[in-house]
Amino acid sequence: MAKLNVFVDGTWLYNACGADRALATRLEYPDRRFQLDHAKLVNEILAHAQRHIPKCDSIGSMYFATSVFELPVDLAEWPNERDDVTAADVESVKRSTAAREKFAENAVQAGYSKDAIFRPKLKGWMLGKLREHRFQEKQVDATVVALLVKYAITCPEDVHVIITGDSDVLPAIKVAYPEYSDNVLVATTHPDQLKVDSRQTSYALADFNYLIPPFYLEQNADKIMQGANVYKCVHCSKVFSRPNPIPRNTAACCRPCHEKRE
Repeated sequence: MAKLNVFVDGTWLYNACGADRALATRLEYPDRRFQLDHAKLVNEILAHAQRHIPKCDSIGSMYFATSVFELPVDLAEWPNERDDVTAADVESVKRSTAAREKFAENAVQAGYSKDAIFRPKLKGWMLGKLREHRFQEKQVDATVVALLVKYAITCPEDVHVIITGDSDVLPAIKVAYPEYSDNVLVATTHPDQLKVDSRQTSYALADFNYLIPPFYLEQNADKIMQGANVYKCVHCSKVFSRPNPIPRNTAACCRPCHEKRE
């Protein structure tokens, strides 16, 4: 039998769940974050892999790679001490760090290893790049590729999934592990991720042939969303959750569609 080993670009996945991003567009209110259930996602990918490789029937190692800033104790004083730091910068990085920390903690609670979570110390020069959305985390991409290749070589009978939206990592995987297409699976947001003209990259996922086709998070939004009562609207197909179950004899209808019909 074979196991499914999971390698996640956690920074990309966090951003993909952001308001008005790919996964949020599946919600009844797309201006809100998509609340991803990490455990549900892994189980859905396992079922997807097993449909193509029946012997893959259990979860193996799981790594969630991301960076969460270690904030300095005197961060609140930076606007008074530095001309290039504003109070808005400080509040923004505090909110973002708290949200990323929660997202990473949820992944760990779902069974992911902590070993690929980096905690760099926040430096003053980083705030300007963060403000302009130019800060990059190169160590995350490199770690995801290194871990996947390591497991693919040492566990060739297993299936390995990389959850990412960056197809630039695939050539590196192909060079280090030429047999990648036999037992490496890619999970990304939606089919458009495969198109070169819609991405800032020189490679498309469609340039690589796989025994197991890609798993699209957007197409499975209702299966990977947090909540015990998750539904897909019968009118617009948007996804939503409710604290209480909808009666079985009642059609699942999101609030915007319900308001239109009143």
